[in-house]
Amino acid sequence: MKKILFIIPCIPYPLTTGGNQAFFHMVDYLRCRMSVSILLYPKGKEKEDVEKLKRIWNNVDFFIFTEQMAEPETRHPSYYKWLKKIALSATRKMRRQLLTYSKDVVCRDMTLDSSFFEPLPSKYAEYISTVSRRGFDIIQVEFYPLISLGYLLPENVQTIFVHHELRYVRNENEMEFLERVTDEERMLYRIGKDFEHSALKTYKHVIVLTEVDRQILIDFIGNKHGIHVSPAVVQMTDACDKQVVPTTSRLTFVGSEGHYPNLDAVVWFCQEIAPCLRNQNFHFTFQVVGPWRSSYVKELQISCPELELVGYVEDLHNFLNGSIVLVPIRIGSGMRMKILDAVSSKAPFVTTTKGVEGIDFHHEEECLIADSASDFASAVIRLTGDEGLQVKLANQAVEQLQKFYNPQEMLDRRLAVYNQILE
Repeated sequence: MKKILFIIPCIPYPLTTGGNQAFFHMVDYLRCRMSVSILLYPKGKEKEDVEKLKRIWNNVDFFIFTEQMAEPETRHPSYYKWLKKIALSATRKMRRQLLTYSKDVVCRDMTLDSSFFEPLPSKYAEYISTVSRRGFDIIQVEFYPLISLGYLLPENVQTIFVHHELRYVRNENEMEFLERVTDEERMLYRIGKDFEHSALKTYKHVIVLTEVDRQILIDFIGNKHGIHVSPAVVQMTDACDKQVVPTTSRLTFVGSEGHYPNLDAVVWFCQEIAPCLRNQNFHFTFQVVGPWRSSYVKELQISCPELELVGYVEDLHNFLNGSIVLVPIRIGSGMRMKILDAVSSKAPFVTTTKGVEGIDFHHEEECLIADSASDFASAVIRLTGDEGLQVKLANQAVEQLQKFYNPQEMLDRRLAVYNQILE
């Protein structure tokens, strides 16, 4: 069997996010058809998750880079670790002092100033370089933090970068919602865009999740035949057997605070959409699933008391069933896994044009689409007041998902991409 090495910056387990689920299902399918290896860098408690993965995938080879391997040689290791903890703690405290609450979107997680080259830990780079020369036929790198690895990988291997979200497109979106774009920010945007262009050219192939992103990349870097579309895989589970449970007031959102487009979406809802709902005497609860812990978000609850931070949910699809899923996304590219989760839960959803971009869903057929705060609020009120429309949209979305994003077909499609590359 052909040998493939996956290099990813995160641990794809447990299956609590759409990204983890998509990667897990892909490897689970491929490991019986190719010789699969995965290079990981677990930190802290993530090591336990890696051990669980090893037990599940007993025919996958794991290359594990540890924190101990990354530690530099020091005269007094324990004293060095103590000083490092103090430095990290001081850095966090300094950042908290700089963050003040305002009605503007918090910009601390924007990617504008982190889109150009940042050196990886030297021992980690050396480890990757060594492992990548073990006779693999394909080496696949995923997610933007590792895009620079294209400069490091051997020339005699088919190299692939999976671009989940086009960074310069996301940066353009972020800049659109700044009150004022400075000259420095314009400079950072251009530097990041140039770096992304150069880094992508170091790979022989690029995989994107949607045809929209493929067309953008063809214009951006050329190489039409080296850019492939392979959507993320979401298992439908028992979606067809579920019943649509209409709601009159329960609204939900799925996503972590650490991903800036999610933060922007929740802030936009709380500061602009929620007031429109209240002005029309609409009573609701807005339940946000995922890790949201910052003091800023807690302050948001003061201005938007309908906001409930739910945290981790064991059975996401059952939780979403019986709600209207909101996807007020204004930033990014790629595939919105939260939309596929909504459909798999038999939950109707309201989204923006950006949120549904690249997915073959349409206004009034599988969902409602609105791009202004007032229109979004009106769509929510309309949908919660029409049970028949909730049932219609949810059922038609499931049919469309089965038609265009059948999990088995998506898995076969990815394998076909690999076979084409190897030919």
